[in-house]
Amino acid sequence: MKKLIVVAVAVVMMMGLAGSAFAANSIAQGSKGISVGMGDSVFSHKIVPIDGFLAQDVVDISGRYFIGRDMALYGGFGLQLNSGDVEGTYLGFTVGIRKYLSTNDFAPFFGGQLTYAMADAQNAAGATTLDVSIFDLAALFGAEYFFNKNFSVEGAIGVGLGQWSDDAANTDGTYLGTRTVGVHANFYF
Repeated sequence: MKKLIVVAVAVVMMMGLAGSAFAANSIAQGSKGISVGMGDSVFSHKIVPIDGFLAQDVVDISGRYFIGRDMALYGGFGLQLNSGDVEGTYLGFTVGIRKYLSTNDFAPFFGGQLTYAMADAQNAAGATTLDVSIFDLAALFGAEYFFNKNFSVEGAIGVGLGQWSDDAANTDGTYLGTRTVGVHANFYF
């Protein structure tokens, strides 16, 4: 899946180089948008205690508001539900800010975000095997490409610093690492 995300980011960047630099888009003060996509869980880089649980992509929904011509605030949540041999839930909340380096149809950006995420898991016998929470502060870089005024696709990567705690195992720790923030479709209004 990570290869697919890298390919999607490369396609978005190439489209930006080939596209019109002056077409209309929704990057303007007061614009609002909704973003839906896939990103990786902060757990997938550090804590993968049970065969693949939490190492998968997480559905991510967020809202965006432009406080300036080239600056936006956003907030959202991520969700993953697992069933089968391992029953589990992931829920994450994110707030952030991003600064656009260009307001053309190909719009690279950088920013920062704070995420609080929690996950739990139970094995087939019903015993709790995971009860983890994370605070994660990440710097990110990405690009957004506008196909028209109200629709764009974006990809982003980042570096995060976090503190995690697993109540089921009575352990905790700190990490620093890279991450694929994800690929999203954005709808502006």
